[in-house]
Amino acid sequence: MFEKLIFSSIFGKRTGAPPRNMNKKEQVRIKIGLIAMQCFSKYGLDKTTLDDIAKAVGLNKASLYYYYKNKEDIFLEVAIREGEDFLATLQKKVMEQKSTEARITYYLRERVNYYKNVLNMNRVSTDTLNKMLPKFFELFDAVMKKEAQFLALLIKEGVKKGELHTVNAAKLASSLISMNDALKHHVEQKAILKMQQDIDYSQIMEEMGLLITLIFKGLKK
Repeated sequence: MFEKLIFSSIFGKRTGAPPRNMNKKEQVRIKIGLIAMQCFSKYGLDKTTLDDIAKAVGLNKASLYYYYKNKEDIFLEVAIREGEDFLATLQKKVMEQKSTEARITYYLRERVNYYKNVLNMNRVSTDTLNKMLPKFFELFDAVMKKEAQFLALLIKEGVKKGELHTVNAAKLASSLISMNDALKHHVEQKAILKMQQDIDYSQIMEEMGLLITLIFKGLKK
C-alpha cells in the first residue's frame, strides 16, 4: 500500500507515450528532441549544429528556430523529461532495498550515475556544462521538489516502522537532495576551473556514502 501511494502521489502513472490531447506543436517538439538526442549521442553536443538537427528532422533551420532557439535548449528539455521518467522507474527499484538508509543511499547514488551517464553519452564538455547549469537548475527545480517529497515519504515510513527517531522528514529530505547536488556541483566546478574534459564522480560517491551513514547513525533507534 505504501509503495502504491508513493508512485501515484509523486510522479503519477507514466507510460512513456505522448498524451492524446497533445497539439501538433508539442508533437513536433518531441520529435525534434528525440532526433536531436540521437545526433548528440553520435557527434557530441558541442559538435552537433542546428543544421545537423534540422536536416535529420526534415526541417529547414528557420523552421527549427520556431521551436527552439539553440541546441542547448533542446538538450535540456529532453534530458529533464527523460530524467523524470528515469526517476519514476528508479523509485520502484528503490523499494527493493530493505532499510530506509539503504533505500535513500541507493536512490542518491543512482541519481548521480544517471546524470553522469547522460553527460558522457552526449559528450557534453565542461565549458558547455558550465553555461547550461543555471538554466538546468531553473528547469529542474520542480522535479527536485518531487524528489524531496519521495524521500520524505521514505523517511516517514522509516519512523512509522520504528527504524528511525522522529524527525522533520520534509527538511531532512530537502537537505539530502541539496547535499547530493552540492557534492556533484563541487566536483563539476573543480573540473571546469582546471579545464578538464572528464569529470570524476567517484570521490563524491564515497563522500556521499559517508555523510548518509553519519546522518542515519544519529537517527536510528
